[in-house]
Amino acid sequence: MDVEFLIERLEHYILEESPKFLGVRAVNEAEVRNHLTQLREAVPDEVQQARKVLLEREAILDAAREEAQRILATAQAKAEQLAAEHRLVQEARQQAETITRRAKHDAEALRADADEYAFNSLSQLQAELNRLLRVVENGLQKLEAEREQRLQKEPPTS
Repeated sequence: MDVEFLIERLEHYILEESPKFLGVRAVNEAEVRNHLTQLREAVPDEVQQARKVLLEREAILDAAREEAQRILATAQAKAEQLAAEHRLVQEARQQAETITRRAKHDAEALRADADEYAFNSLSQLQAELNRLLRVVENGLQKLEAEREQRLQKEPPTS
């Protein structure tokens, strides 16, 4: 039986069913003992049920704690994985930036070397062309001088 129910029955018996004489209630001792015996019998059952509920509660709490620990461990592992991936991405970006800077520097150096080579080649070609132009001019001047000499030596034809 329910302890609360038994307490309410005892209280009802004492306060409402037992007669009142001169402000004092007269109770049947056997009836009170009967109610107390029922309470004593019910209390161990109630206590046992309460203990069972407490054990179940503890089991549920333990399971919840274990689940919380598992979820926490999973979340922590995921966070570490994401952090590691983030670090890898950052390192990859840094390497890409380094490679890009190096490639730009190398390209500028190659352009500068190519410009220097082209400048030197064109300067040499210009010098060679100037030398050839002087040779041609000298050759033309010589031919012109020889032609004038020939024309001056030849008698005029009438």
